[in-house]
Amino acid sequence: MLIRKTLSAVVAALALTIPAAAVQAQEAAPTEKWQSVARTDHQEAFVNTSSIKTVNGQPEARVKQNFAQPQPSAKKDKSYLSTRSTYRFDCAQRRVGMKELRAYAAADLKGDVVQKATSSDKNVMWVDAQKATVFGEVLDYVCGRMPGG
Repeated sequence: MLIRKTLSAVVAALALTIPAAAVQAQEAAPTEKWQSVARTDHQEAFVNTSSIKTVNGQPEARVKQNFAQPQPSAKKDKSYLSTRSTYRFDCAQRRVGMKELRAYAAADLKGDVVQKATSSDKNVMWVDAQKATVFGEVLDYVCGRMPGG
């Protein structure tokens, strides 16, 4: 059986390697409709259905994740219970690349932003999205809503 990386470990690894400079805070739009697409004992992932689009030939979507337990932030003595990320999807190779991340102190994108990260198109860090994982379920949902998906 393959050992699955937890999302918090992936987020932490990505956040440490992606510069967060010049990232402007964005508030969640009131028209966002979040569809639950993956749930484990530790987290639930939602896709903003109105955010799914094609960018540079690849699907992109906003994803909200709520965690059952506080996750350690890259900032000392901070933790978070939810994130809103913008991901790119490589449907053919089953990979997910983070474009932007905001980590919030409370669930459902509430509370202070305790961590931010962003990546340019050429510096996207890709992670595998194997079936039966949170990333795999998110990828299947987004790719399944694309033309030809």
